[in-house]
Amino acid sequence: MPYPVNIENQLAGGLLRINWDDGIEQYLSHSLLRSRCQCADCKAIRSHSKAELLVQADIGLTEIRLIGHYGIQLIFSDGHARGIYPWPYLRIISDPNGAM
Repeated sequence: MPYPVNIENQLAGGLLRINWDDGIEQYLSHSLLRSRCQCADCKAIRSHSKAELLVQADIGLTEIRLIGHYGIQLIFSDGHARGIYPWPYLRIISDPNGAM
């Protein structure tokens, strides 16, 4: 499984840039990441509504916390901080407005 070698929070553009050790550069919007949160509450909401979470267009990623070699915890401007994003999950998320 590819492993990230660099992670950059591009606040002005609302993007998270990940450079993977296999040469792939990935851009994920903050709003996409928030809508794809895997915490129990967000999963339950998506399960009941059968749709993606609706998030504010101007949602921002305020902090990134490394969770060992497993992945990252993302903290958003709406106060949500419960989701952990494992490396394999981040790798498969694709942004319709960005590149993978």
